[in-house]
Amino acid sequence: MKTNNIVGIVFFSIFAAGKMKNNNTLLGYIAIMFSMLFWGVSFVWTKQLLNADFPVCTIVLFRLVIASAIFVTFFKLRGKLEKIRSGDGRLFLLLAIFEPFLYFIGEDFGLKYVDASFASVMIALIPIVVSVTMYFCEREPLSWRLLAGTLISIFGISLMTFNPSNALSFSWKGFSLLLIALFSAGGYSVLLVRLLKNYGPVTVTTYQNLMAIPLYLPLVCVFDIRFWSGIQWSTSSIFNLVCLAVFCSAGAYMLYSYAAKQISITKLSVFTNAIPIVTILVASLLGLEMFTMRKFVGIVVVAAGVLFSQMKNNNVKTSQNGVEC
Repeated sequence: MKTNNIVGIVFFSIFAAGKMKNNNTLLGYIAIMFSMLFWGVSFVWTKQLLNADFPVCTIVLFRLVIASAIFVTFFKLRGKLEKIRSGDGRLFLLLAIFEPFLYFIGEDFGLKYVDASFASVMIALIPIVVSVTMYFCEREPLSWRLLAGTLISIFGISLMTFNPSNALSFSWKGFSLLLIALFSAGGYSVLLVRLLKNYGPVTVTTYQNLMAIPLYLPLVCVFDIRFWSGIQWSTSSIFNLVCLAVFCSAGAYMLYSYAAKQISITKLSVFTNAIPIVTILVASLLGLEMFTMRKFVGIVVVAAGVLFSQMKNNNVKTSQNGVEC
């Protein structure tokens, strides 16, 4: 089976998930699909920058600066940026602290101490963390379909990423850093839902990126700047940075925020488990890794899990026992 056909099958399955009652829901699913597509490709662009000796925090900082410059210039001129209301500044700052700051620190530095396969399964727990966090903080009911779909997709990710012939590397330091990424995703989801009640996706994404810049500056100055002389600048590296900024730091987060206004964020979070599908397919198309039958089965299982999580659960009733944060 050709890789292009696999892409079509997977994304058509995810696109058809759930019962889309109106055009806004349909647009929400389209937005989240493109968001996952951009984030999936981001791993390939980032890998190429790392091969060119770009330090991790430097990559993120450049992404944020470029994305912010584009967003502020374009949307400010068009009058699309809303003024932050009194008292909401701290919520935007907390949002930026959770993502991208703490999340990327937890994920990127965690990968230095554990096997990538183990890290991918850990990150695949995000939908469960988001569901539990939203239950306690926003009284959003837990869905057994969503939890079951997440577990199915985690099994599929395991099939795609684990190599039976290789022993896993593990460290408590790496595990702890990945836990930071997980809890950051939960906190980000709660704050995003609260902010989207009063602000549009453009405003939320713009200020999220802007406020994250000063958070990364000290890390770059302390850990990265001494390595700048070894960075291999080229047309390709600039292209990769711009793509990461435009499509990932700006576009993907804006699309994710838009989708969160149309779809329950707990349902939305399951789509993050589709990111490895895009990464594997793009890497295979570029000849960076082999596409095997094991990976194909894993992709099908992940798509099935995401599809199952989006189906309407007629038995779910709104909980009255949630604990408000």
